[in-house]
Amino acid sequence: MGNDSPFAPVFPSTNTSVAQRTQDTAKAKSLLAAAGHGSGFSTQLVTENVQEIPEYAQVLVQAAAAIGVKINLKVEDQSTYYGKATFGNSDWLDATMSMVDYGHRSVPNVFLTSPLETPNAKTGTGTWNAAHFANAQYDKLVAQYIAASDLGTQKTLAGQIETLLLAQTPVIFGYFYNYLTATAQGVTGVYPTAIGHIFLYNAAKG
Repeated sequence: MGNDSPFAPVFPSTNTSVAQRTQDTAKAKSLLAAAGHGSGFSTQLVTENVQEIPEYAQVLVQAAAAIGVKINLKVEDQSTYYGKATFGNSDWLDATMSMVDYGHRSVPNVFLTSPLETPNAKTGTGTWNAAHFANAQYDKLVAQYIAASDLGTQKTLAGQIETLLLAQTPVIFGYFYNYLTATAQGVTGVYPTAIGHIFLYNAAKG
């Protein structure tokens, strides 16, 4: 289960002291009312037709309905959904709400920067920032995290980043994969990665 930050359990720097968010339908309804949408509203969610994503989108549609929000779901082929993968040319980046899958990385840096840093065409930051999230404190914390040279400092900064993202929630990180792969009996030295690569340079069959 995710906790609305890209710090998955697999990363050593993840700060596990940050409490897991729990479902609170009553609070969600009260927040909607405070925002002037006590009777709910309608919106569109655009996503891609790949793996479990369309089914996951249906889960979100049902969850939103429980608080009076009607989500109209639009599932596109990946070519249409991603478009040119630039702002103004991509349903992924331009839709009011969108849902996307991320491939695994060995460290969380790319997930902390591309989808969440303040977009800036000159510096190249925030290139996946479909939420148009802009938070100077977040940008500062991420820069400090990436520059940190020891795990203790990373964990401290990760905790601050996780807490900030729980409060702001520009992106919902709902879950992470437990990635499994297999080889034939007697095969050794195969090195898989959770993004789908399989390295065979040390592979052998006994």
